[in-house]
Amino acid sequence: MAQFIATPSWLGRFFTRINTVTIKQSSLVIHFKNTTSRAYLINDFTNFTQFKKGLFSGKITLNHNKKTVISFLNKQQAQTLSEQLNSVFANHLEEKVNTAKTLVKRYATNEYLRDSNVPLLKSAVFSLVQQYGAIPALWQQHLSAINIKFLTILSSSPTVAHATEQLRKSYEQKALTARADFYNVVESNPLTHDQRLAVIRNNDKNLVLAAAGTGKTSVMVAKALDLIAHGGVKPEQILILAYNKNAANELNQRFNLRAQQANLNVTPPTILTFHALGLKLLQSANKTRSLSPFANDAMALNQWFTQWLSNTLKTDSRFCKTFVETLYEPTDSLNTETRTATKTALKAQTYHTLSGIKVSSYQHLLVANWLYMYGIEHTYQNDDTADFYLPQHQVYLAHFVTDRQGNSVQHAPNLHNSEHIKYVRAHHKKQGHALVQTFHYNWQEGQLEQRLKAQLQKHKVHINPVDNHAVYERLSATGLLKQNINKYLNCLSAIRGEQLSNAQIAARIAKSGIMNHKSYATLLVAMQRAYYEKLKEQDAIDFDDMIASAAQAVKLGEVSVPWRHILVDEFQDISCARMAFLNTLIKSGPQPCFTAVGDDWQAIYRFSGGNLALTTQFNDLIGSHSLTLLQKTFRYNNSISEVAGRFVMQNPEQYKKHITTHTQVSTPQVVLLDDLHQGKKSVALKVQQIIATINKNNNTASIAVLSRYRFMLNEVEQHLAGNNFANSLHFWTLHGSKGLEADYCIIIGFEQGKLGFPSNNPGNLLVEALLPAQDTFNHSEERRLLYVGITRAKHKSYLIAPPSACSEFISELINDNYPIDIASNLFVKQSKHNK
Repeated sequence: MAQFIATPSWLGRFFTRINTVTIKQSSLVIHFKNTTSRAYLINDFTNFTQFKKGLFSGKITLNHNKKTVISFLNKQQAQTLSEQLNSVFANHLEEKVNTAKTLVKRYATNEYLRDSNVPLLKSAVFSLVQQYGAIPALWQQHLSAINIKFLTILSSSPTVAHATEQLRKSYEQKALTARADFYNVVESNPLTHDQRLAVIRNNDKNLVLAAAGTGKTSVMVAKALDLIAHGGVKPEQILILAYNKNAANELNQRFNLRAQQANLNVTPPTILTFHALGLKLLQSANKTRSLSPFANDAMALNQWFTQWLSNTLKTDSRFCKTFVETLYEPTDSLNTETRTATKTALKAQTYHTLSGIKVSSYQHLLVANWLYMYGIEHTYQNDDTADFYLPQHQVYLAHFVTDRQGNSVQHAPNLHNSEHIKYVRAHHKKQGHALVQTFHYNWQEGQLEQRLKAQLQKHKVHINPVDNHAVYERLSATGLLKQNINKYLNCLSAIRGEQLSNAQIAARIAKSGIMNHKSYATLLVAMQRAYYEKLKEQDAIDFDDMIASAAQAVKLGEVSVPWRHILVDEFQDISCARMAFLNTLIKSGPQPCFTAVGDDWQAIYRFSGGNLALTTQFNDLIGSHSLTLLQKTFRYNNSISEVAGRFVMQNPEQYKKHITTHTQVSTPQVVLLDDLHQGKKSVALKVQQIIATINKNNNTASIAVLSRYRFMLNEVEQHLAGNNFANSLHFWTLHGSKGLEADYCIIIGFEQGKLGFPSNNPGNLLVEALLPAQDTFNHSEERRLLYVGITRAKHKSYLIAPPSACSEFISELINDNYPIDIASNLFVKQSKHNK
């Protein structure tokens, strides 16, 4: 390269320290009068050098990581130097733009632009666009026309986010056009536009939100086939995870059928349940262990736990005492901050003591059970002068619900105020009775037992602890043991499903607001430890261990993760433990794309660990993603869609979707009927009448009777047993109906109360505390359950409800003017009366 030199102008000789400025090889070097120098690599320049001519001198501005201005140079020399610098820089810049084009082609033209690749494009591509926008004239002067066109197109986007969106849209449009024929035949019907986008989008993380009947299974099968046919992905590099074995089998069969239909001779990808995947990974890591009998045999688990609990109660006095103290979830009547849900649950609570008597409050329960455990005979008075009487000692016992300042509960009867306490004391003094007094604050401060013991000893009451075996016998005889066995087995299931540590168990119970949370945590930790030791004794694992152990094997590098694409079905029902497993696979795999497919409107399995927040808060809990909504259904008509969609979208914590239907009708196809037959209540006869009507009009139609509870279905099924309907007739619980469909659906059980729909049974507080947090909207999961029920029908849904005292769901449908057919004047009258 010829050497180009610029020296100071005649004026610059007096004002600058520079001796010469020259280009040497790939650098610009400034030599100073003091014999020092400074070099700038031309390849490090971020933009073209700018020359400005002055009256007596010229100056050049260098653009690198900052701007450097060199002034007082000879005008002609500075201009020539600047032009040569730009010529050298342009050659370098052409290479950078060509590299940028290659990167865009690789990461945004040949594939869907992933979030993880955006930073690379930002530094190598979008930064160039920004620099081009600063001085476009110099770029257009020195760069090729084709590269200027490339930069101009990208510069139309004002931000990186907008450019990313435009690149993705361009890729989508290109793929939609190129693969149109494939998408027309890959399923039994051509894929909808939304389904095609769900197939095409392969971001690092993808969320496909469906609605009932919008074809999410079609998307999963089509996506796998599309990756194989057009994405250069081998079947063994795709993992599809199904919710259960039946769903996995269906996906496998659908894949084979659609592959044949699309003329693709390929083997299926890896299609498994989470548990089967865990087992497969453990086998690959040579860490296979037998499956515990408890995993598939609930009775065997119940028998073991009953035996362990019985033995522990008989032999461990401290455990036995804690167990008795926590037979019921405690309530602090004076705590005004108790959560609403907790208050509702406790309000519905009834208390049965070890003596077999029913008492009216939790504090009375504590006193009664303490008296029993210390061998003190007692009767329950519960009148205005005493709560208990000890006949052998002629001692009365009164428990006052007051704090240390004498404050009573605001909603309590007048039995708990200072005047009445004076009256009780005076009454027993006048009668010459011995009176033992305890107070609510004794329990609040953890001193109730000490207070009872001290007061009774003053009256010479002999305190003799009952043998643990006797306590166990009473627990068994009263049914309290069985009741609590079921409760704690549900707790164990929640703990194992969530993979909770001892600290997490304690934290969740404490957070729930349950009093005596430390006692519950102590019991649960002991139970969890015993269960784990039993598995070790069996040299076995359960299903939850299968997932946790597989995740650990992956973390330790004991097994490789080959999947480039991981698709998960029924994501709305995923647990935190399963999500942690997925995160391990994603982190350890070859940068796989993760696609979650689900429907937040159909999240109805929280009781088995489903955590809806992982769907509704996907961005916060899982990460940045591409979202696709499937909003066209082929199952049901617009009438069913309008009623069910409006009903479920009352919950603001869920996604909003605007469902369109393939089938259009002009009249309401959700019908509300009363439960009367010839003036008398008979749900079974009403169902029989509806079936007969359907059978008369269409004897080939399929019909499903649905209910919140199995026992209600059994009653109807038994009644219909003697009828020989030509139709295909099914009986489904609402939970069991998910994924199923029928031409006509009849939903029953819209009563009020604990066994109503929605159910007003708050569930066990301890179990609730251990399950994933629930969305706060009232009856949110019950509401989704009705949505599931209504949308099982292809043609029409019948709702049978009592015209008086009907559930609040039915009241809402009537009073809020949902577009339903109210086929009974009794509901209209009830609706007007309610208003």
